[in-house]
Parts: sequence; structure tokens; C-alpha cells
Amino acid sequence: MPGAEVSASSSSAVYVLEEGVALVRSGARAAEPGPLAATTRLPLVAGRTDDLDDDSIIVNEEWEKHTVGERVDVWLGDGTRKSLRIAAVMAVGTGDNGVYVTPRNAPAAPVDWVDVRLAHGADAHAVADGLRRAVRASDGEVLTGEAWVRATRPGTDRTTRTGFFLVLGIALLYTGVSLANTMVMATSDRARELAALRLAGATRWQVLRLVGAEALTVVVVGGLLGALVAGLNLAGMWSALGLLSVWTPIEVPWTPLGAALGACAVLAVVSAVVPAGLALSRAAVELAGTRE
Repeated sequence: MPGAEVSASSSSAVYVLEEGVALVRSGARAAEPGPLAATTRLPLVAGRTDDLDDDSIIVNEEWEKHTVGERVDVWLGDGTRKSLRIAAVMAVGTGDNGVYVTPRNAPAAPVDWVDVRLAHGADAHAVADGLRRAVRASDGEVLTGEAWVRATRPGTDRTTRTGFFLVLGIALLYTGVSLANTMVMATSDRARELAALRLAGATRWQVLRLVGAEALTVVVVGGLLGALVAGLNLAGMWSALGLLSVWTPIEVPWTPLGAALGACAVLAVVSAVVPAGLALSRAAVELAGTRE
């Protein structure tokens, strides 16, 4: 394919006897070392992809033996037992994509995957059209990296999503009740302070605006503290995934977060202003003499 580096690979498996008792199966990809290195960036912690040959294997750190240069006895997908040298080691977390061998060590395994990387200056649309024509006879499908992720990522069924929304709804409901209850109680306990403001010359609307501004301040402070806690949690999760060689961007759902913060602001203002307005409907002198 002009303008592209192409690496065809096939799906196979290898088996290794760990600790002398457990025969462990690992999914394997069989590919030529040169094209594989040119098209795929493996999360290696030791060794090089180019060092892979017919007498070697690429494993991950989850294997009992994972030192470059060490030999490991494996059973290939067709049952052949073979001793292979470890050419490179990938990080923990690669899962079923944790082993690479050459096509010679995966006999009769059909090609089911082709990695393509554009050459410098190549036209992406022209290469994509050429690839679609090339795989049309075999009913192959051409996908970009992002499209492949969307097509293969794990999804949730309707029952699971309904359960998530139910739990989230209950949590939001109790949060709203707690916020309203806190604001109502706090405002009711400040009846004497509000009366003192009225006796000092503040109008009724000035006092109510002050109470509303204080409620908004509480929401803003709570939002900032919540964002800080969420940021710390996301940073911890991002770092933990990084240890598994999964470096993923953090996407924040700003619209739902803004909607939740706005709802909290409205609820807090209403829950503070309404009790304050009811308290100010009484005479200021009478409120000022109320015992706390």
C-alpha cells in the first residue's frame, strides 16, 4: 500500500507452566518484527520490538519469567513445545494483548488484523480508499483508531444503566434534602441577626439579598471543595492506570456538573431566602428580643 506502513498479524495462543503446576493460557499475536515495530508502539519496559525473531517471544510483567534474555518453555497454539528467548517485556495491564511471536511460531493462524501507519506526507484519504478496495473481497473493515475504540470498547446494557441512574438519583435526592434542611435551619437560627440589620437601617430587600448572596457563597465554596476532592480522586485513578501503561486523557462532563451546581445554587437560595422572608414579616423589635 503506497504511503503506508502495514503490519499483518494473526491471533494465536501460547501456554506456559508456571510454578510447576499451573498451565496458563495467554492470547498471542503473530507478526513480523519489522512491520510490527514500524506500526505499533508496544508499552515496553525492557528490550526492543525489533529483537523479536523465530527463536524469541515478547511477554509482559505478569509472567513468572519476564527477564530479557531468559528462556521460557511454552506450548504453541498447535501444541508444539518450544523454548523461546524473551526478547522484550511489556508493562503490567496489557491483558490478552500480552504476548507477541513471529508467524512461524503460530502455524496455520489466519491473518485477522492489519495495523496501518501513514508514512510522512501521505494522504490519509487516499490510503483509506486504497485499503477499502484491498479488503473489499474479504469483507474486511477499515477503521481509524478512534472508530476502532468506539466499536470495541465494553458497553453497558439498559439494566445496568438504569441501576446506575437509580443509585445516582437517590444520592442526588438526599443531597438536595440535606442542603435545603441545612440552609433552612441556619437561616431560622439567625432571626435576631436579621432583626438587628433591620434595626440598623437595612431594608427588607437588602437583608434578603444579603441572605441570598451568603447562600450562593456557600454553594461556590462547596463546589470548589467538591472539585478539589474529585480532582484528587481522578489524579489517583489516572496515576494508577499509568502504572498499567494506560495513559488516557481525563474528560470532565462540564455540562452535567454545571447543571448540578446551578440546581444546588437555586435550592440553597430558595431555602435561605424563604425562611428569612417569613422571619422578617414579624416586627424587627419583636425579633430582636427573641431568645436564641
